[in-house]
Amino acid sequence: MKSIKTRLMLWLMAWITVILGSTGLYFYLHDYGIDQSDFQTQRAAVRSRLSLSLPHGIWQLDDENVRLALDSELSWPSVIAINVKGESGLNLGRTRDNNGNLRDMLPNEHPKADDVLGIPIIYQGKEHLGTATVYLSHEALRARENQHLITIIAQILLLDGMIFFIMSFNLQRFIFQPLAKLQQALNTAIRAPDASGAQITHLADDEIGGIVNGFNRIVARTAADLVKRTAAEAIAREEKEKAQQAYSQLIATQETLVEAEKMASLGSLVAGVAHEINTPVGITLTAASHLGTATSHITGKLESGNVKKSDFQSYLETAQECCELILANSERAANLIHSFKQVAVDQTSEARRSFHLHDYLNEVITSLKPRFKHTKVNIDIQCEEDILLDSYPGALAQVLTNLVVNALIHGYESGEIAGVILIEAHRHDDQHVSLTISDNGKGIAAENLGRIFDPFFTTRRGSGGSGLGLNIVYNIVRQRLGGNIEVHSELGQGTRFKLEMPCIAPTVQHKENVA
Repeated sequence: MKSIKTRLMLWLMAWITVILGSTGLYFYLHDYGIDQSDFQTQRAAVRSRLSLSLPHGIWQLDDENVRLALDSELSWPSVIAINVKGESGLNLGRTRDNNGNLRDMLPNEHPKADDVLGIPIIYQGKEHLGTATVYLSHEALRARENQHLITIIAQILLLDGMIFFIMSFNLQRFIFQPLAKLQQALNTAIRAPDASGAQITHLADDEIGGIVNGFNRIVARTAADLVKRTAAEAIAREEKEKAQQAYSQLIATQETLVEAEKMASLGSLVAGVAHEINTPVGITLTAASHLGTATSHITGKLESGNVKKSDFQSYLETAQECCELILANSERAANLIHSFKQVAVDQTSEARRSFHLHDYLNEVITSLKPRFKHTKVNIDIQCEEDILLDSYPGALAQVLTNLVVNALIHGYESGEIAGVILIEAHRHDDQHVSLTISDNGKGIAAENLGRIFDPFFTTRRGSGGSGLGLNIVYNIVRQRLGGNIEVHSELGQGTRFKLEMPCIAPTVQHKENVA
């Protein structure tokens, strides 16, 4: 861990470097701008001079005069080569060799240049004699700028070192040494067995001395409260342990009540389906018994040889009616058993699988129809048939069951009031589904609307309500299905629960899978 002294010295050095560097950068950029401006001025001057000096020599076909004009411009280090091509076939160029001597350019020679300046050669303002190409290089300019930069950096480092040394010396003498003495005194006070004896000797009558006096007053005040604080901490620790124990018991009780609520819902489903299956099974047994009696009667007549055509026709009619009754009621019972089996297995296994939402909604509602059989409430499903979900059907069935049964109990007084529960489902987008369960029942009071998802909140406490149904729904939708749920209601205007959930539910690690 870096000490305050080290950090302060680093910051001091950094700020000095930044200030000096900023100043040096300003002067460097200023000089750089001047150099660039001078380069452009010289470039324009070369263009102007060559435009005046070359036309006469080219017109007179005086190659020597052209060479002299070109050599004079090559005195500027930024010009590395000049090539003149005339309309009459003239191709003359001058450049420098590796030793800096001037020589003629080869016909196909192309110097490497940073900038190329093309100058049209016009004689007496109207006769175009050719073009002069000037090859320019920034190398000399860059070398001068680099030398200037090195000089600035050296100056910055020198000033940085001098200023840093002077300020470090003064900080060490007037701040760090007194602070070191104060730190030593504080360490001595910390190691003292009794806080009342943790007093620091006054060092000097200055700012640091004021800090020492303030510390001594704080120590004296703290020592008086040390015993009381120790006792208070012991009491707080004991109360914390009691609160944690009570919270653990509350969580265990809540989990037990949630499981009991789920099992009660499943038990109610079993009882309703069993009662509903009794009717088709009873009709099937009666029809089968009647068919057996008619078969024995016609068999006896056939064995005695007294069977008539009318008896046989009557038997066939009876057999047809019994077969139709047996088949229709068997299919009805099979459908009820299939729906109940699928929903019950999903609710108990909590397994994940792919399923069509339209078909599964119908299966869940079919398993709930026994509970609505003797009520004035109808259930209407409006769902797109091609919605495929990869989710937890048992969790969805639990949500749907709780919401529909909750609407029956609270919105329609357990079916004594006529109404319709509408279940709508459609795609919200390519990845999400919107599921709405709405009713036209009594609605929810405004003061209760914000609390309906709270655990143990119910308006039917004296009628067997546990207050966990909608809390279970909220937790399943948010945690298991990975969606959101909203409620909108007004007294006398019904209630609407809107669910938004992904088509592919997030992966959930169940308790039974946790090691």
